[in-house]
Amino acid sequence: MLIGFGQPAGIVPSVSGAAGINLAALIDGAPASVARISGGAGTASLRLDWATATKIRVVAALGLTCPAGTILTLTGKRAGDAGYAHALGGNAASQAAVQLVDGSRAAWFVLPADTAPLVGLQLQVATGGFDVGELVAMQAVELNAEPSWTVERVDPSESARTLGGGLNTVQRRSYRRLKVALTPSHLTEVWGAGLAGGLDWDGLVMHSAGDRRVAALVRWGQEGAINVAELHRQALYGRGMAGAIGHLGGNHFEQGWTFEEVPPV
Repeated sequence: MLIGFGQPAGIVPSVSGAAGINLAALIDGAPASVARISGGAGTASLRLDWATATKIRVVAALGLTCPAGTILTLTGKRAGDAGYAHALGGNAASQAAVQLVDGSRAAWFVLPADTAPLVGLQLQVATGGFDVGELVAMQAVELNAEPSWTVERVDPSESARTLGGGLNTVQRRSYRRLKVALTPSHLTEVWGAGLAGGLDWDGLVMHSAGDRRVAALVRWGQEGAINVAELHRQALYGRGMAGAIGHLGGNHFEQGWTFEEVPPV
């Protein structure tokens, strides 16, 4: 599975080719708060810029109101580049906005592991007016998960019985909860900086502490190819809660994670 973490510090959002209202909502971690893009002549480009070059692996536009099927194109900006013309791999060249089962729309992108460090991203949307709840740009790490993972849709609605036995329900927005057990691993991946980018299990726990936003992509492709339908059905943006690291003997350890979605409106 792929776990997104650690958005670059000091991100500055902007829009080109259209007017933007409440652009701070693009990066506030709350997909239910929206930025409004209007006045574009057929296209609008959302941009994120930051100071320190960072290897981005997972990008997502959540809570979109453009029609399903609208094409989005993602490009990057490296340190020293004059603009956002750097082509990215994966499904960055053309990804349609997808209607999700909860009624919202999204576009998820998975970039190759060897993508050059970036100082900016541009997401061109083939329409001039729409809302977007969150524009996510994250580093990521690949971890092996046991096949016994589970996902449930949590309904926090509150119900009470009336005197006549009927139901009085206050409806609330449902969200998904994913529980994953990592495949037992060696000491170097747990505490020895043995994962990509010098990360390890303990470091990932620190990156997700304090309800920092993460992305969990438990199924998104096979043998290096992106399965767009499965990516959009399974990808989850929200918080990650790490279980205790358990010693299995010798230099081998286990750990479980629980991910809870923070959904758009």
